[in-house]
Amino acid sequence: MKGNKPKGKPAGLISSRDSTRQKKAEEALRQSEERYRTILEDIKEGYWETDPAGNFTFFNDAVCHLLGYSKKKMMGMNYRAYIIAEDVDKVYKAFNQVYRTDKPIENMLYKTIRKDRSERFAETSVFPRRNDTGEIIGFRGVTRDVTERKEMEKALRESEEKFRIAAASVSDLVWDWDIVEGKLDWFGNIDEMLGYAPGEFPRTIDAWEKAIHPDDHDRVMAVLDLHLTTRTPYFEEYRVIRKDGSIRYWIDRGAAFWDEKGNAHRMFGACSDISERKQAEEALRQSEKRYRTVLEDMEESYYEIDLAGNFTFFNDALCRRLGYSREELTGINYRVFTPPENVKKVLETYNRVYRTGKPVKSFPVERIRKDGTRIFAESSVFSLQNERGEIIGFRGLSRDVTERLQMIEALRRSGERYRTILEEMQDGYFEVDLTGNFTFFNDALCRGLGYSREELMGMNYRVYIPPEHVKKVFKTYNRVYRTGDITKWFPIDQIRKDGTRVSTEDSIWPLRNERGDIIGFRGISRDVTERKQAELERRQIEQKAQLASRLASVGELASGIAHEINNPLTGVIGYAHLLLDRKDISQDIRHDLEIINEGAQRVAAIIRKLLTFARQQKPEQRFANINEIISTTLDLRAYELASNSIRVAFQPARDLPMTIVDSGQLQQVFLNLIINAETAMKLTKGGGKLSIKTEQVDNTILISFKDNGPGIAKENLERIFDPFFTTREVGQGTGLGLNVCHGIITEHKGRIWVKSKLGRGATFIVELPIVTEDSQLVLLEPTVEEPKKVTKAKILVIDDEPVIRQFVSRVLSEEGHEVEAVDKAEDALEKIKSKRYRLILLDIKMPGISSIELYKQFQEIAPSLMKRVVFITGDVLGKRTTDFLAKTKAPYIMKPFDAEQLKTEINRILARG
Repeated sequence: MKGNKPKGKPAGLISSRDSTRQKKAEEALRQSEERYRTILEDIKEGYWETDPAGNFTFFNDAVCHLLGYSKKKMMGMNYRAYIIAEDVDKVYKAFNQVYRTDKPIENMLYKTIRKDRSERFAETSVFPRRNDTGEIIGFRGVTRDVTERKEMEKALRESEEKFRIAAASVSDLVWDWDIVEGKLDWFGNIDEMLGYAPGEFPRTIDAWEKAIHPDDHDRVMAVLDLHLTTRTPYFEEYRVIRKDGSIRYWIDRGAAFWDEKGNAHRMFGACSDISERKQAEEALRQSEKRYRTVLEDMEESYYEIDLAGNFTFFNDALCRRLGYSREELTGINYRVFTPPENVKKVLETYNRVYRTGKPVKSFPVERIRKDGTRIFAESSVFSLQNERGEIIGFRGLSRDVTERLQMIEALRRSGERYRTILEEMQDGYFEVDLTGNFTFFNDALCRGLGYSREELMGMNYRVYIPPEHVKKVFKTYNRVYRTGDITKWFPIDQIRKDGTRVSTEDSIWPLRNERGDIIGFRGISRDVTERKQAELERRQIEQKAQLASRLASVGELASGIAHEINNPLTGVIGYAHLLLDRKDISQDIRHDLEIINEGAQRVAAIIRKLLTFARQQKPEQRFANINEIISTTLDLRAYELASNSIRVAFQPARDLPMTIVDSGQLQQVFLNLIINAETAMKLTKGGGKLSIKTEQVDNTILISFKDNGPGIAKENLERIFDPFFTTREVGQGTGLGLNVCHGIITEHKGRIWVKSKLGRGATFIVELPIVTEDSQLVLLEPTVEEPKKVTKAKILVIDDEPVIRQFVSRVLSEEGHEVEAVDKAEDALEKIKSKRYRLILLDIKMPGISSIELYKQFQEIAPSLMKRVVFITGDVLGKRTTDFLAKTKAPYIMKPFDAEQLKTEINRILARG
């Protein structure tokens, strides 16, 4: 072809193509990248990318704002530059794990150091970054500043701890309102709760009304009046004003008692100070406000629906996602925006959550927007429960799967920071399998039993149920399984990990699978230990008050009887002795007089016993060995016990400390308990056995008397120490012995109680404090000494009893004294004003002007007269008499007395001057 030239006309090759499509694609890509960049810069979370060494290669403005650096300064910065030293290794390991496993790490928490050297908390999700061939070329992630959240969580924990401590130190106030008398008794420290000094706050209904906040008063009184008239429940919350003007919140509840005519005459109730709870509620309200703010700021859709599938609550993100306004979406059913072919699938999902109570997470669903376009979402559905744990609807999170995974995960985890309703319950919630092993429970149950979540998982109920209650619990679960019925609030005891015993009320429901088969049980456990303790204390207080009232009445009766009998008894004993001193009476008359005197002395002994029963005997306390007192008492009954084939096993504690007691009174108690046991065991075949044991427990001595007799019926245990109560036949017991024992032990600041079951004997337990200092009040009494010879004296006798006046006048006159006698205080005053007496014998109980009033008038006439008064009394150990004699330190002669006792005492008093 060399040298050849082309033939024909010159020609050129032109190539062209249409670039319009490419331009449009580039423009679309540019706009997409612009939208992507805009989204990154608008979001609050920091988005970043690094190389494998952890150096920044890309980030948005939020990262700069988080660390306080400019973009220029941050580009290429290594993560070690802005993470505190103690967290660097933790972050390194996290990046290394993502690189090795090819799996992202979510919500890693660490602390950052800003440019200004301040420290902040950050939460990061890390993902691998790949090139076009799929190789990992670095990392990318989303970071958010959670400093405020951590501070709020810390503040909330501190607030909750303060609330717990405050609640544990506050006790309910139990009150008893006598509606007829207007008296209001408080059982609890009402004075401290209202800021008053002990005993300062008046115990009246008017005082309580005045303590109520004026803005709440009318409402509270209206509810109270409604309860008293219509018997509607009285349960009200109101404010009270303390003495210093501060305000507290109370919850008050109570119930009245009505008479036959329908009139309320008494009302019992209890108040609780809930001021700390109110503060906690305010904190919760603020927490809920923050929660709502987060919900509205998050890009994920959050919603709540009722059991029919109608929307009851949702955030703005759901409105944007579905294209509806808030007004249009409220109350709308999920079927409206669910494609028909997916309705059944969604319904089955909600139904499964309802039947099992367990959430369904990340199930895919297709939705139809208002404009007709379809979007794909991934939803998680949870049960929505009320305070009783009943499912009342569903709540869920929905995310558009077209958005970046890291943003979706960050927002989803944000919603999971908040506790579910189940964990906010104060009662313990639990689920167990058919064998009774825990499969699910809330934190309240862990706190109630004192175990960690790991320890409690899989534990069987027999571990924490007392052995004597296991059968009862088993029967309850079995009944629920057989009938499918719910058992509500059955009482049961539980043993915590630390060994303490608590009382609870439990409700049990059957737990079913998707087919409706019972696969276990679920329940709620409520701690009622404090409530039961309060009820027990109230009953004990009432019983003590009733017993004290009865004993006070018996004491007054005994004191009156003693006075009335001792007056004529003094005459009988006195004149009998006068006659016995005569030499001119025959032997048969002397014999008769001795019988009269012996009978009178027996009556005097009976009176002393009656005063002992009424607790009118002055104690004589000194150091004593309890073991020796018991041994001596057993010696007294050794013959009778052996005669009745009763074996005695006495186990005295070694080194039992001595204590200050009235040995005579304690011997009376021990003898009574031994005789009672002996009487009960007489009918025991093969003989009885009495076991007596002493032991020291802390600063207390315990003495137990255990017999193998027939035991005591349950209905009699609470009355066994009541006066005049006896289970023996007529003539075999007075019913005073155990009551006297109760009184003696109570006066020793101790306790006595009994444990018994029919057919299993009885055990009486005496508890005495160990006392090392004697603080008993002892009345001044004349010392026993040989009286000096005294001169004759002018004596005035004042007594309303003729026998006493005549007897005293005769005896003292025969001694050579000049004696005058009157029967009224008025006559005594006339004589004292006109005559001078060296000694005045005054009966301490007089009609008209009392002896105490007369004694005070002596002081007005002449103070020296008070030193000449000698009282004559038949109830020297009555409280009023004891207090009066202790205060005045006046000498006294106790009825009944004979002539020798009278002369001896008068001569001793005159000898003292």
